[in-house]
Amino acid sequence: MRISSFASRLDAYIQTRLKKIRRSHFDANIKRDEDLVFKLRKKRAIPTWTQLRYLGKFYSETEKLVTKLAFLIILISTATFGVIVYRNYIETTPATGGEYAEAVIGAPTFINPLFSQTNDVDQDLSRLIFSSLMRPASDGGMVGDLAESYEIDEEQKVYTFTLRDDAYWHDGEPITAEDVVFTVESIKDQEFKSPLYVTFRNVQVRLINDRTVSFTLPEPFSPFLSIFTFGILPEHLWNTIDPSHAILAELNLKPIGSGPYRFASYTKDKKGNIISYKLKRNEDYYQDGPYIDTLVMKFFQSVGGAQSALEAGNVDGFGFLPQNIQTETQQTGITTHHFSLPQYTALFFNQGSNPALAEKDVRFALSLATSRHTIISTTFGDLADPVYGPILPGFVGYDESIQQPLFDPSQAASLLDAAGWERVYEETELDPASVESTDLGINETTGTQYTRQKTITRDNKKEETPLEVTLTTIQRSENIQVAETIRNLWQAIGVKVNVHIVDIAQFQKDVIKSRAYEVLLFGQIIGRDPDPYPFWHSSQSNDPGLNLAQYKNKEADKLLEDARRISDTDERHAKYVAFQKLLLQEAPAIFLYSLNYTYITPTYIQGINTERITQTADRFSEISKWYIKTKKRINFSL
Repeated sequence: MRISSFASRLDAYIQTRLKKIRRSHFDANIKRDEDLVFKLRKKRAIPTWTQLRYLGKFYSETEKLVTKLAFLIILISTATFGVIVYRNYIETTPATGGEYAEAVIGAPTFINPLFSQTNDVDQDLSRLIFSSLMRPASDGGMVGDLAESYEIDEEQKVYTFTLRDDAYWHDGEPITAEDVVFTVESIKDQEFKSPLYVTFRNVQVRLINDRTVSFTLPEPFSPFLSIFTFGILPEHLWNTIDPSHAILAELNLKPIGSGPYRFASYTKDKKGNIISYKLKRNEDYYQDGPYIDTLVMKFFQSVGGAQSALEAGNVDGFGFLPQNIQTETQQTGITTHHFSLPQYTALFFNQGSNPALAEKDVRFALSLATSRHTIISTTFGDLADPVYGPILPGFVGYDESIQQPLFDPSQAASLLDAAGWERVYEETELDPASVESTDLGINETTGTQYTRQKTITRDNKKEETPLEVTLTTIQRSENIQVAETIRNLWQAIGVKVNVHIVDIAQFQKDVIKSRAYEVLLFGQIIGRDPDPYPFWHSSQSNDPGLNLAQYKNKEADKLLEDARRISDTDERHAKYVAFQKLLLQEAPAIFLYSLNYTYITPTYIQGINTERITQTADRFSEISKWYIKTKKRINFSL
């Protein structure tokens, strides 16, 4: 019994010792493994990739599986997060760079806000180089440019502007309210001969401090705010120039402004004509952008030349694409923009230049013989809208019930017959079956061509006067086609029509300024406010006024004068309706159609969001947002 008990205790002791020995060896092995792992790295805080190879020796199979699943979840989560960030928080933004070359019809003369109103090219360049107190927005509204804010008093007579404090001229000088005062005072100085003189001659401008300027009107003028889109001149450069010699200043072709682009260079041909004009981005511009680094304007005397340059790749865009040829331009990589433009084209009668046009019956007959549908479908492919008065749809004063007489050539012929304009038939007989409705001066029954004449007493002498008019228009393909269509329509009632085409470069000086025309086919842009005063008030009959029909009516003048003093929309509307009724009763003009502005650019130019413009230069009002290059960035505010 004792021996058995002893043996059992001995066996238990031995087993215990063996367990301790085995554990001691196991701990020793673990210690050696740990020493081996940490021996491979001096700094033990963070294991190396070499050390991590031994990690599996410490993990059980279950721990290995859990670790692998954890790494898989982390990998999937990271990838998912990356996709979410890219889709929702990575945005493409404009970057600086690139060059854009545009074809423009015409040539620069005075790149100066005081003189640029009579030349589209000058206005284009002035809009790019100079800043203004206000500028047009993409939707046709008005936003501050140099003006940080503005206030209008209760009487609607005092306008006070506060300038931003981060605007500088291209030569580095700061812009102050003194520059604004100097610009307006120069406009008011008749020696400068600015077309803006009439607008500001009775306006008082006052410097309040370096950043504040006010304008006081003698009476309320509703459209006044929309006028402040003209550029501001730097006083420190212009104050030493004699106003009487201002048009000769070098600054008119090498201007210094404060706009998004600055003058770089220009090139001339052998005759001294400027054929291209280069601008560089203003790196110190106070707005975001501009992003396009270089702008080049290339000048052409004809639409055909500009279109050929576009098709040859010598330019990237076209400043104005006539409606009648836009379908012919089908180049790849080109985007066509259609901007709403408050413009109408009309036939203006210069009654003093032709005794026949002084007769109201003749003017009414010509109106009845004018088919807007034929003009639009023939020339523009129905891409224009008919117009019947000087105020367009969507503007204060528009009334769709006011319309000129509709197309009725039979009534037109009868009206001329009754007015004593006798038909004079030619001997040549025509085949009536071969005569189309647009062939003119045709006797409906015999097919005999005819003209008209009337005995008119001049200087106590009776003279046989033919019913003959000269139709003058600018040398543009669409204008020429419209003029030819009108000639055909009018000759159908026996009126002989001579079409006179004048070169674009000479049109302003030789035709508009001197009022050297009998009937003028011309387009007028009415501005951001529908105020017809500049186009129809008797005081605007002579240059630089825009009353091309030289219309004079005291009652109409009073209506126009009253309407500009009224801020109430309903009252202004009533005044303008009454004015239009007077105008249509006397037929000093025939209103024809309104076109959208068609502008083409390369598709690589992004950021063009303009919807409505008032003048062609307005296509550049948001040019600081245009871009060619792009970059990507993370934006967690999206």
